[in-house]
Amino acid sequence: MFKNYPPPQPGYLRCVTVQSEAMLVKLLAQEIYQPKRSELKPHSMSNGCRECEDENLWCWSNAHTWMYEQCALKLGLPEMEAGIWLYAHEDTKQNFKEAYNFASQKKGKVLLVVDVPKDRVVQSDWMLFHEIVCKDPVPSSKSLLVDCDLPENYHLSEESYKWHNDPEISEQERERRKGESWQIIFENNRWPKGVFDNAMGSSDPSIVQGVAPFITIDDIVDVIFQTQAGAWDFLKQGEVLRLYGEFQGFSVLTFTQRGANSRRIGLRLTSAMYGHQRDNTRESAEKGRVHRKKHPYKKKTTNTLWKKREGTDTPSARLIIGRTGRERANDL
Repeated sequence: MFKNYPPPQPGYLRCVTVQSEAMLVKLLAQEIYQPKRSELKPHSMSNGCRECEDENLWCWSNAHTWMYEQCALKLGLPEMEAGIWLYAHEDTKQNFKEAYNFASQKKGKVLLVVDVPKDRVVQSDWMLFHEIVCKDPVPSSKSLLVDCDLPENYHLSEESYKWHNDPEISEQERERRKGESWQIIFENNRWPKGVFDNAMGSSDPSIVQGVAPFITIDDIVDVIFQTQAGAWDFLKQGEVLRLYGEFQGFSVLTFTQRGANSRRIGLRLTSAMYGHQRDNTRESAEKGRVHRKKHPYKKKTTNTLWKKREGTDTPSARLIIGRTGRERANDL
């Protein structure tokens, strides 16, 4: 799977995300996908949540707003109101594991593998983010490294509890301390070994989420669709997938088992070979679907002419012309 792809370039993070097919249609039409908050809501955790709809209650929607504000500050993008959520661990296999097992309904979804510049993504701890969703303080950095159920570590939990529930402080100070603790989710020193979760009893590598303001066609490493049974349809050896988009009139992206193989952008590069697919591409895009073709790689045969002369004297000499077929090596 991910081992087939070439390694990411220095300064890039290989992320994986599950998105709607309609989002991919926009990306293939505009070269860049930079979502607005209203576009994300139908696909977010806040969709259909009564608490999120109530302005007096704190829930996913408020936690997402807080995250976007933090990303805007850290990336220097004050106009940023939304972003694309990614699995963004430094260890690529962790990102594949989480995306592959994505819990929500996969219907109408695609799995995207993207290489994003590190200075365009804000990473954070997915598990600890749920403390913010519940509007609770995040445990102290020290307590996240050990099992606080052990007697020798009780004091760490007690210190954190007393700090956030001191009866001598004002409500404003209590909220300030809580907000300060939320910055701990961005601390990356624990991510390789994970955060010890007292509820789950696990110290596996942390699930690292990332938020990027946008992604582009050039970021795409691979696109995985679904089978009719709902499984992810990874390409096998010798298979080719072509995606057709409307960017610059017409664009064609080709993928093999090793990921993106070629990108043809613009009518000058695509119309002669793939122009007959333009109408189908437009019709599919109107329905929020990506026009695509998957097929086995066909070995191409080149015919070589050869000439041979028989006989030495002019009256009896003959010129024999033949053709030899040879197959090109399959380089996929």
